[in-house]
Amino acid sequence: MSTSRFTTVRSATTAQSTSTRPVKKSHIDGPADINAGTYIENAEIGPNVQIGPNCSVVGVTHELTPGGMVFGDDIFERIILHDGAFLGANAVVGPGVEIGEGSVVGAGATVTRDVGPGMLVRGTRPNQERVALREWVGD
Repeated sequence: MSTSRFTTVRSATTAQSTSTRPVKKSHIDGPADINAGTYIENAEIGPNVQIGPNCSVVGVTHELTPGGMVFGDDIFERIILHDGAFLGANAVVGPGVEIGEGSVVGAGATVTRDVGPGMLVRGTRPNQERVALREWVGD
């Protein structure tokens, strides 16, 4: 693990690490920037993806029943971050979510549904805002 403030991945790699590592059971098709304090599990990270500090990209869940909360009885739902996606600091991406090419997830946002390409997502449900990034920046 790097001691710098972020990890820059320059080539494709498959990350298989222990639970003490920030990237677990994921494939990174670099280059990608993964900032300090971020945890990634069960994800496909495309090239040119930037992930801010303290993000959670976790494609693992449990069945939400009394019997589903058994230790080690995980349900894996792969997360996909497409080329050029950007996650702001403290963003959370839930299991099975796909973030489209060039999309931005704002700082502190929690994403539980797919985001199309070129979109901006900010806030959390039920008041989450989703707009075309071009609209937001005024192009």
